[in-house]
Amino acid sequence: MCAAKWSKRGFRGDREHSSRTGIARPNNVETNFYHAYASINQKLAQGGKIRYGEDEASVLPRAPRPLRIPRIGLYTGSGTSHSWLWFVELFDRMLFHDIVFLNEDMVKDGALKNLDVFAMSGGDTIRIAEGLDTKGAAELEAFIRKGGLYVASCAGAYLPLKSSKQYLDRFNFVDIKIANLSKTRPEIKRLASKATTAYGCDYVYHAVREDVLLRLTGRSPFTGVSTFLAPLYGGPSMITDNTSEVLAYYAGFTDKTQFLVNESLAQKTLIGRVAAAKTGMGDGNLYLFGPHFEHPHFPMANHLVATAIFWDMKKDRENREISEDEIILEGAAKDKLVRDIKREISNARIVSVGLEAVPIQWSIGCKIYEPEKIRVFLEAIWKRIDNLERLRRIRLQNKADEQLVDCACKVKRILRELKARIDDCLETQDIASDLFDSLRRLTMGFLQIYFNSFRCNI
Repeated sequence: MCAAKWSKRGFRGDREHSSRTGIARPNNVETNFYHAYASINQKLAQGGKIRYGEDEASVLPRAPRPLRIPRIGLYTGSGTSHSWLWFVELFDRMLFHDIVFLNEDMVKDGALKNLDVFAMSGGDTIRIAEGLDTKGAAELEAFIRKGGLYVASCAGAYLPLKSSKQYLDRFNFVDIKIANLSKTRPEIKRLASKATTAYGCDYVYHAVREDVLLRLTGRSPFTGVSTFLAPLYGGPSMITDNTSEVLAYYAGFTDKTQFLVNESLAQKTLIGRVAAAKTGMGDGNLYLFGPHFEHPHFPMANHLVATAIFWDMKKDRENREISEDEIILEGAAKDKLVRDIKREISNARIVSVGLEAVPIQWSIGCKIYEPEKIRVFLEAIWKRIDNLERLRRIRLQNKADEQLVDCACKVKRILRELKARIDDCLETQDIASDLFDSLRRLTMGFLQIYFNSFRCNI
């Protein structure tokens, strides 16, 4: 099949581009999605009643049942990259504020049982599977079978696919196979460090990066649009014999698509293959997205994620276990915490900006990290800290304030040591691994306080 190259202009799911900055900006039609979901969630949080397809919920398909706020778990454990922060952006913009950030130990300890939805983004699939281990796999399977919803992109989508590889063989939840798999390493045109990953005796290869065109099949709840864009950064091209599971196919490339292999192989690997699938398991469902539907520059794709969450989240909610360790900070104590975090993040940002001019990268698992990734984590905190400062009260676990400030100090200290080592031409691999792990823990801790506090104040 020959793939057309599509312009990014001319259909309803497009993005407007600033010629001055080159940054993609949502157009007015697309930003209405964010307003609509924010309105739904705000009304529900204030005790309002809404039905699917009616009033504020007209962006959703009609259904004879009332909506409720979903309780969402977001995986931020070992093996994840920075892309889980894209889910954070989506949830924040749409006012999904009942969020729990989970690492592998929390999953293995049973934290999924209190959730309606479990979301997982990109990273190193094998490290994710290894971290969750047999216990985590059993917890995830039980969660889905009891009615939970698993929403995943990229590495998270690979996780439950058919595999005989160690660690991944503990999952194997769905009968969907990987199309971008080869016995031999294909010829790579560019970005060799990102184009292939060893997969036992085989290779998972990534044919393209950046924007691709997707075609929906019209299966509920993904209706109302035929084609849209989403970015592909290593996610799977999938094969299934059950066409009723298919939500979207890869349909074409765009003027932003980067070909990592020759174009004919890219077409064979992607065009007409499954880009998004929905499959049932027990009473629950899995939504598997090859591209990053949660990426914040793609509102139409974000809309589909939110639709999936509302449409197929767990139908019957169990009573939530309220931690006795939760505390409220107000007044001077709240102001001091915010001030301390702000100081440490400000200092860390100064160091991280200086590192971005250094031509260096680190291999952590099967992922490549550049200095620019450091500030992605720091900015996720920095852009929200003023909002936290304006709140009257902050909700957090007991001692979480001390732990968060300590972690912020550690990140600043590691950054300064990293810069000193680079300046002295010393080895930095180990300290870089420690840095990104600490950044993940810091950001996870801050965002948990942020979302808890907004839910509390609403």
